[in-house]
Amino acid sequence: MSCESDNKFNLTMWQGATFGLAITVKDAKEHLAEVAQSQGIQFEDDALHIIAQKADGGMRDALSMLDRLSSFSGGTLTYASVLDNLNVLDYDYYFKLTDFLLQENVSGSMQLLDQILKKGFEGDDLILGLCEHFRNLLFCKDIETIRLMETSENLKQKYAQQATVQ
Repeated sequence: MSCESDNKFNLTMWQGATFGLAITVKDAKEHLAEVAQSQGIQFEDDALHIIAQKADGGMRDALSMLDRLSSFSGGTLTYASVLDNLNVLDYDYYFKLTDFLLQENVSGSMQLLDQILKKGFEGDDLILGLCEHFRNLLFCKDIETIRLMETSENLKQKYAQQATVQ
């Protein structure tokens, strides 16, 4: 199930409409959803969000990933399959690690770090992801800054819940 030919038209329309403006993760995800629906691709909202984030503002990259991933997955994109195929560390690891740190559970923290490294993730990427996680927790401390987070609504709720832990 390839959407490459249709994407050229969609990409051209998208670029013309947004010329000169930054493409946010939210906007990219919404456009990916429109393309996926038009192509009959089943998807989880969080899966498209990961694709949009990984594309880092590049709509062409996002559409290319959508095309490739939908082909790999037989036309159904799940959060887990997108994480696996793009080699992205699941947010749950950051939530677990933060919980261990808040509980001062050194053993649990070290075992989780070992598990992450054994999955093939680099320590540098883990640290960058953890910094982003802490940044998002800080955003959740104030209702006015939550909207600045470029995460899905599901993740915003998880962040808000973890941010209230004392």
